[in-house]
Amino acid sequence: MNHFDLYGIGNALVDVETRVTDQFLSENNVVKGCMTLVEAARQNELLDQLRQKIEHKSCGGSLANSTIATANFGSKCFYSCQVADDEMGRFFHRDLVHQSIQSNLDSTPLPKGDTGTCLAMITPDADRTMNTFLGIGGQVGPIQVNLDVAKNAKICFLEGYLISSDCGKEALHLIAKHCSDNGNICALSMSDPMLVKYFRDDFLALIKEGLNLLFMNEDEAMELTQADNLDNAIKWLQTNIKQFVVTCGSKGSLSWDGKTLFKTPVPTINQLDTIGAGDMFAGSFIHALLQKASFDVAATIACYCASLIVGQYGSRLEAQNQEKAKAFVDHMLSQQ
Repeated sequence: MNHFDLYGIGNALVDVETRVTDQFLSENNVVKGCMTLVEAARQNELLDQLRQKIEHKSCGGSLANSTIATANFGSKCFYSCQVADDEMGRFFHRDLVHQSIQSNLDSTPLPKGDTGTCLAMITPDADRTMNTFLGIGGQVGPIQVNLDVAKNAKICFLEGYLISSDCGKEALHLIAKHCSDNGNICALSMSDPMLVKYFRDDFLALIKEGLNLLFMNEDEAMELTQADNLDNAIKWLQTNIKQFVVTCGSKGSLSWDGKTLFKTPVPTINQLDTIGAGDMFAGSFIHALLQKASFDVAATIACYCASLIVGQYGSRLEAQNQEKAKAFVDHMLSQQ
């Protein structure tokens, strides 16, 4: 059995990125700044209008982006997901292989159906609006879980989006309990404020099951804790969560290692595109933890890497920025 640094599970989506105007969003009744789940017909309607403006396509989904970030810094990763035997699904698998990530797709025949897509529309103010068609990716469940890999991984990382389906929720609880029984670190990204609002009780049950590291942004923290301000939200989290990280956009992050709360600033950058910032933050933070970094160092690394992402277009670091990030990571880790 191969031993992996990170075992991740999440929705498999092909990310399609394009730039649009606020007028386009308004004319097409798209809610700006949110992630909206849509059906195939709605997604195809928008894609048909934007087909000539597509700038980038990659295998993605929030957890996949974080796993790729972790792998690109040198950690050994395995990813569980579901894609269909179609053009998008085969593209997704090829891209994972290209990123040196092993997956359940390597040994399992792809089923018929439609692979999910995430249409990311970027407005001139660098805000991101996402329309997501889950397709067959929304069927991720226990059958995709590889408990042998999870048992031998140093960290298991779960995607919060899975909690919105019965099969996804079952998979999350299966891995969380397995991690609890075997003493593994089990991390989860809360994914979206609206998701936390509607599935708060499910998240709380999952935390009780065995989660010990949560990644969230300010809005998600407020929804989870139902606090009236961020300070009170942090106090609730310190009482109820073993370890956590709250990202605060341009203000940096707050991270709790169980004993100390670290406030970490983010470098000043020219913000172009916020897509993938949270995913990169989590992926680089986890890579640092895998190298036995403190939360203080991990947060400094993650803030820097996230700043590089928002200073470019796309959810993965461009070659020049990847080199900068790798040099910074190596430097920070060498100082410990």
